Amino acid sequence: MENTLVRLTISQSELFANWPAAAILRLVQAAEVVTVEENTVIHRTHDVPTYLYLLATGSMHLIRDMPSGRNFTAGMHLAGEFHGIGPVITRSPHIYTAECREKTVLVRIPGDLLRDMMIHDGALACSLMSAMVSRHRGALSRYEGAAVLSTRARVATLLNSIYVRSARGGRASSINLSQEEIASMLGTRRQVVNRVLREMEAEGAVHVQYGRIEISDIAKLEKMTEHFE
Repeated sequence: MENTLVRLTISQSELFANWPAAAILRLVQAAEVVTVEENTVIHRTHDVPTYLYLLATGSMHLIRDMPSGRNFTAGMHLAGEFHGIGPVITRSPHIYTAECREKTVLVRIPGDLLRDMMIHDGALACSLMSAMVSRHRGALSRYEGAAVLSTRARVATLLNSIYVRSARGGRASSINLSQEEIASMLGTRRQVVNRVLREMEAEGAVHVQYGRIEISDIAKLEKMTEHFE
């Protein structure tokens, strides 16, 4: 069962979309499954990378302590997504602390093996670079939205994006983000996010709970992403 999970998680990852069967097999043979409980820290800021992580189930939040004493939440990874590819390839320390906020199943691949395979076959890097570019474009879209979208549209866009990614991974409509984390990701204040979420809840798009947001009507939420200031 564990070997099957490893094989499926690796073969279905966008990172390895163009990898030949023999290369996939090497990864499967070297990878291992790790199940962690909620609030487990996988690594901290400045840790030297050891593994590439693929999320089979659960979620991972990326956070960093700021000089002000507050935590900055940069984003989150969901089931079917990957974490650590940049630091693993470049052998550079992790920028963020990675914390699993719920029970999460990870498939981890040794970074040394991944680098060695790419050194011997440069073509393997193509799908890795494609996946990294896709993620970078998503991050740029979120930050560009800060200049042209209302806070309401930005919150709706963020929640809609996470919902779509969650659905792709077979998850329910619950989004495990606190209002403080949403505010951190969007560069605004928690009080502003709270006001916007309450308005969205009154209109039937979401249901606000402690530490999470339930999507009540995805069609209404999608319409809210189209509102400009």
